[in-house]
Amino acid sequence: MAALILAAGESARFGGRKQLALINGKPMIRHALDTLNTTTAMETFVVLGAFADEVAPVLGAAAHIIRNENWAAGMGSSIACAMSAIADQGRFDGVLITLCDQVKLTVGDYTKLIAAFDQQHILATRHKDGFGVPAIFPSHMFKTLQTLSGASGARKMLNGSNHDVIGIDLPNAAIDIDTVNDLKALQSQTG
Repeated sequence: MAALILAAGESARFGGRKQLALINGKPMIRHALDTLNTTTAMETFVVLGAFADEVAPVLGAAAHIIRNENWAAGMGSSIACAMSAIADQGRFDGVLITLCDQVKLTVGDYTKLIAAFDQQHILATRHKDGFGVPAIFPSHMFKTLQTLSGASGARKMLNGSNHDVIGIDLPNAAIDIDTVNDLKALQSQTG
């Protein structure tokens, strides 16, 4: 299985460079990468766009970096760009897609999601407003993922009637960092 971390946006609501904000003493993108890489022996890919030259050095050799030059077109374009590179390799049964700002996700959360994957159905996290990421897409969905565009990413795929989606409860996925105040609130909780 491949793992894909989406980290290409400009983080306008955060004021920029959210990927480099510190979570427990390490940059957010590195925190997400380390959590994912500790889960299982997956190949990890990170799609970068805005601030790519600043974020890439933080990743080192721990992930394959995919650059989305069209990142301003939205999350859908980042998924499509990354999935073209991942699908071209032709050796993955599925892809786990996650965001770098879901900072409370644990190894246990990812392990639960991966354990339920049957290589046929989409597995998606159940959120209060529908299905979302982290989600795992089987390889027969790769071509569809390569056609995504716009700001909503794969949300229409996950919540439409065209695909079988199995919902998984991952309460930690509900916590993400969109603003500096979100980060401050998280830091005050973890003290």
